[in-house]
Amino acid sequence: MSFEPRGRSSEISAQDKGAVTAAEIGSNGFCASADIVRCGLVAERQESALREQFIAVLGHDLRNPLSAIISGMQLMSKGQMDAQQATVAKLVSTSADRMSGLIDDIMDFARGRLGDGMTLARNFVQLDPFLTQVIDELRSTWPTRTIKAEVSLLDAVYCDPGRLSQMLSNLLANALIHGATEGPVFIRAFCQNGVFELSVSNTGDPIATADIARLFQPFTRDEVRPCRSGLGLGLYIASEIARAHGGQLHATSTADETRFTFRMPV
Repeated sequence: MSFEPRGRSSEISAQDKGAVTAAEIGSNGFCASADIVRCGLVAERQESALREQFIAVLGHDLRNPLSAIISGMQLMSKGQMDAQQATVAKLVSTSADRMSGLIDDIMDFARGRLGDGMTLARNFVQLDPFLTQVIDELRSTWPTRTIKAEVSLLDAVYCDPGRLSQMLSNLLANALIHGATEGPVFIRAFCQNGVFELSVSNTGDPIATADIARLFQPFTRDEVRPCRSGLGLGLYIASEIARAHGGQLHATSTADETRFTFRMPV
């Protein structure tokens, strides 16, 4: 799908009319040469909005056929299958689950950029079992890696446990993908002095200082660190979850370790 730049005054939104007035539009409906830069910025904003709307629609429309695939494989798995059929069924189910995760990322991105931001369902909850479940799931997915966890949460935390689990999953997967394969990944979660802190750290090649801030921008993964899977939305979504909780997610990287730390008041 192509996106054509739009320069005609009739296609400039009310938000952009302050940037490009009627006097700045040539008689042929296009910007005069002196205003090319300004009109280019208007066109770029319009193209960006259209792309994000397209992504939102695409993610929504993929859900129904994918749900049918998942339901069909669940029904098949309950029947009698030989070894080859079971292998194929497991492969399809795994691929469908991964596709579902990608769609979730797309929809979260669209909500953050087009809607009112990340939505939360906050309650006072014992967060330990939610975080432990995520850690156990990633341990089973990466059986050859060492994942060490220190979760010390005695009191309930006012949060959306599903979203914080999603944040931890994204950060932990990022550490496993980009960290040194022979080095451990450390997870720490605790409350101290009215602040909840969750951190994930790994060893490996450090991230350049100039690239740290760009880590949390969408679709910039390959520009910072080439990756073998995903859309490059995991860290962006994690930062949006942090912001929605009134907290901050930041990264530090040295020759000794790369650490992502989330803090929020409790």
